[in-house]
Amino acid sequence: MPSSAHEAVLQHLIELGRRMAASSDIAPHVAARAAMEQYFTAPALSRVRVLPAAPAGLRAEWLLDRDADCGRRLLFIHGGGYVAGGITAYRNFTMWVAQAVRCAVLLIEYRLAPEHPFPAALEDAVTAFRWMCEHGPEGRAPARRAFLLGDSAGGGLALATLLALRERKAGRADGAVTFSAWTDLTNSGASMIENADPRLGGKAVPECFAGLYLEGQDARQPLASPLFANLEGMPPIFMQASAAELLLDDSVRFATKARAVGGEVHLDIWPDLVHVWQGFAPQLPEAIEALRRAGEFIAAI
Repeated sequence: MPSSAHEAVLQHLIELGRRMAASSDIAPHVAARAAMEQYFTAPALSRVRVLPAAPAGLRAEWLLDRDADCGRRLLFIHGGGYVAGGITAYRNFTMWVAQAVRCAVLLIEYRLAPEHPFPAALEDAVTAFRWMCEHGPEGRAPARRAFLLGDSAGGGLALATLLALRERKAGRADGAVTFSAWTDLTNSGASMIENADPRLGGKAVPECFAGLYLEGQDARQPLASPLFANLEGMPPIFMQASAAELLLDDSVRFATKARAVGGEVHLDIWPDLVHVWQGFAPQLPEAIEALRRAGEFIAAI
């Protein structure tokens, strides 16, 4: 049973969904970008500093908790269906992540579809990760540990980044965390139907976003849909998802497949919560606890 605060969060998201549906006179990605700016309710944290960063021309920021170890770095890859999201939408949420993981956290803006379809976002994520491994908040210095964290589409993109790094022999992350990861752009998981809530748009939303991102390309490409990849040799991964969300099976199936080839995947399923509930700290006590668990996973590596 979710906390009493969860109903207010759900109603907030239903209202955002209603506004998006009412915006039929503008392009879906434009409506999604406006909604994404209002999605999360996490407030700013005074204990977290924000510093400019410039990884190969991408817009980015460092977020440093006052207890951050700058030799340990984490690339935050935001969600938004590959068509929305960015620094202003995610800065406060990322502050709460930074507090939990005690790493120097690099938040980037990767190129969005439909203006920049696949693989533009992936190329930006790989570039940013490689830059982060060699540059910290105080200048050029190699990282002692390097991690990835992403939510929703950003979770799928974080996993795709691991795969691209492996294929290109371009370095390796020490671990990754995903919140409600979108790993299958064919949207074939049973939870896409079983957990559909028409008040939140249902399966039509990820299908629309996948179409804009792929622009006619094969949705089963492993670097677009990591679920269909060879998952051997992946670093430890911590995956959180809600049992009530459309993308539940994207995490469950990925974890099952990775474990079958010897992967270390920690699957943390929570009952009856909204998509990416971690971004509603401290309003949701479940968000605080989920972030704590993610922080413990990172700290143990």
